[in-house]
Amino acid sequence: MTPIPLTSWPRAQHFALFKDFTQPYFNVCVQLDMQPLYQYCQSHKRSFFQSYIFLALRACHQYHPMQLRIVDDNPVQLQSTRASVVELAPDDTFRFSYFNLCNDFAEFAKRAHQVSESAKQQPLFSSAFEQTEGEADLIHISVLPWLAFSSFSHAHSQGTSLGIPKLVFGKYDTETGKMPLSIDVHHALMDGLHVARFVECFMQCINSYCQE
Repeated sequence: MTPIPLTSWPRAQHFALFKDFTQPYFNVCVQLDMQPLYQYCQSHKRSFFQSYIFLALRACHQYHPMQLRIVDDNPVQLQSTRASVVELAPDDTFRFSYFNLCNDFAEFAKRAHQVSESAKQQPLFSSAFEQTEGEADLIHISVLPWLAFSSFSHAHSQGTSLGIPKLVFGKYDTETGKMPLSIDVHHALMDGLHVARFVECFMQCINSYCQE
């Protein structure tokens, strides 16, 4: 990670304003047109779930504000991020799966399947959880394929925030092709403009993927 010098950073005053808020995150919910990706996955026999996680992680790497964090009370720029994905275990409770980005989707899907299967057989407080959760280089991703929500609110702890973005994907509507996405970001690091640009980057990643 690279420290960001506050003396030359345009967001220095914004960072100072928001970093110590009791609840410094703001949320935006958008309806995405995911029909092209869904149809592509159907025709190419690829996992729709794995595909949009892969592409969200790719977009986070391409749009650098999504890799800003707060470490030791100062802003830093990460060079890479991992996805901490909430998945449903056989007992209807959730587990955390940790995915690294790969250049090739086939390799990502292979590794993601292995990680998912292993995580679902472990308790919530697994060795992977102890070694990974709470690290700054994560993107928190949840999936609610049962709900076409229009708003979302996360549970928050009183601990020191690292500024980790939180993404929640909702139910895909097969009739309209729409799918809700909730995005929470730390206001000391990002504004609404940055969220809009991230969504644009994500959709561009989807378009490129569907043309491969």
